Formats: sequence, C-alpha cells, structure tokens
Amino acid sequence: MTQLLQKISKQKSDDALSKSGLLLNVGPFRTNIKIGFKNVREEFRQVYKNYPVEQEPAISNYHLNIYGKNLFRRWIRKQATIETLMNDNFIPLPAELGMVSVEMGLNWQIAISCRNFVLFHAGVVEKNGVGIIMPAMSGSGKSTLSAGLAYDGWRFLADEFGMLDNASGQLVPYPRPISLKNESIQVMKDWIGNDEPFSRVYEGTPKGRICYLSPPAQSIEHMGQKVQPKAIILPVFNKNAVPEIKPITKTMAFFRLVMSSANYGEMGEAAFKAISKVVDECAVCEIHYSSLEQGIALVNEFVADNIGN
Repeated sequence: MTQLLQKISKQKSDDALSKSGLLLNVGPFRTNIKIGFKNVREEFRQVYKNYPVEQEPAISNYHLNIYGKNLFRRWIRKQATIETLMNDNFIPLPAELGMVSVEMGLNWQIAISCRNFVLFHAGVVEKNGVGIIMPAMSGSGKSTLSAGLAYDGWRFLADEFGMLDNASGQLVPYPRPISLKNESIQVMKDWIGNDEPFSRVYEGTPKGRICYLSPPAQSIEHMGQKVQPKAIILPVFNKNAVPEIKPITKTMAFFRLVMSSANYGEMGEAAFKAISKVVDECAVCEIHYSSLEQGIALVNEFVADNIGN
C-alpha cells in the first residue's frame, strides 16, 4: 500500500526516517531511507512531499542512511555521512547540507549499480507521446531547460539520469527533484513565479549554490508510464547566442548519447544496439539559445516541424 508522503503525519514519517527507514518510490526503484538529523528530515519531507511511500513492509532496491558517525558529529559539530552499502567513500558534509548528501547518495546508487537500463546524463521530457532526450555536459543548461519545459506543459521524466529500457526501446521515468545551480535558481523562480516547489538554497556545496525544484505533481503521478523517444536535442546555452536550430548527423547524436551514458561500458553490446535503434528512429538537432524562453520555443518549434505532435 502506497501513500503520498504529504498525506502521512509528520510524526509517523519522522519516526520511520529516524528509525527503520522510509520506503520511497521513484520511477522503477524503491529506496529505504534513514536520516539521522531532524533538519534534514524536515527538508526531505518538503522536497519529496508529492512522492509515494510504502505503508507496509516491502522489498527495497536500495538503502540510504544519512547519519553522524559519532556523538560529536551527531550533536556538536554535526556532519552528515552517506552510507549506501555500495562501496561508497563520500567526504562528509556539514549537516546543514544534509539534503545535498541525500541527493548525492541517491545519484550514486543508480550510477554504480543500474544495469537493466541504459543511463544517460540527460534531461528527458514528454508531451503528446513525444519523448525527448537532451544529453548534455554539466553547465550546458539542460537542467534549467528540462525544468522550464516541465513547467510549460511537458511531462518531466528525468534530469540527472535519463533511462532507456534496452528491451522495449522506451524511456523510463525517473522524476527526481531537479538540481538547480547558481544562476539557474533565480531563472526558474522567475519562470514559475511561485517559491512553493523550491527547497531552500544550499550555499557552499561542492558545486556552488544548489536548490532543489520538485517536478509538477502530474509528472510524479504518471511516473509509471514509459514513452517512446522521438527526438534527440543537444542543448547549448550561451548568454550571447543567437537562437538557432542546427542540424546534426545521426552519427554525432549517437556519439553524444554514448558520451553521456553512465553505464555504456558495463552494458556493452546491449547498450550499443539500444542507442543505435533510438538514434535511427529519432529526429535529431542541436539548439543554441541565450534564455530559457528561447530554449523552450526552439524545442517546441523543432518538435512541431519534425514530428508533428
């Protein structure tokens, strides 16, 4: 039996998070999460309030424990240590950044162990049955673009890890909170015009200022619905860019997907065949833009001209 986290009493969820663990469902995975710090538990409840959690004992795919190693690190100079039971060796962060530790631990588990799906460092969205993969390096603006599309009528499937089912060729939703960094935080606050779906801003993290944006509730509600990929769009953000849709070859799209994959080497031939099939069946392009509004307009334009939905 599942229930949205926000529907569970604060006392009950706090007890679970601080003791035996809370079973969180995101996409195809269930994680048992334990958090030893009250402030981090409160922030976790805010960020994940629209996500389903298990009310009965159930098998979990992953385990995540955020804790202080000793009394000194639990109560005086509080420090959040990450334990995933997966050969982890994270540098502890101050407990004030404990929510960042939660997200780091969840990312690590998928990156190091997921072998049943091809993983892409990519934004993934869907609208009217059109799935779009937007692979990009960190700093390219793909998180902001994915978030902007999610709050402009597209269904959000993923930001950190796009997932491709190599058996069916479909995209598997994994709609975790969107990690916004530095300038992109204010860009999205201006775009949405409402601070409610945002976490507080975490200063002084290894990646600068970070804020977590909860996807629209509808994206979480439909996270069990796979979609067929129809387009591969390579986003390139530049403050001085002239908005442009640039054609690219299928070969370039293939290599960009391979470069963005976290487990291509481990999956080998299965990943090669799955990516080849996706590229063969998708419309491909590169977009250059200097604002979120331009990026969204170019995505919509490319889809309308090349896919027709």
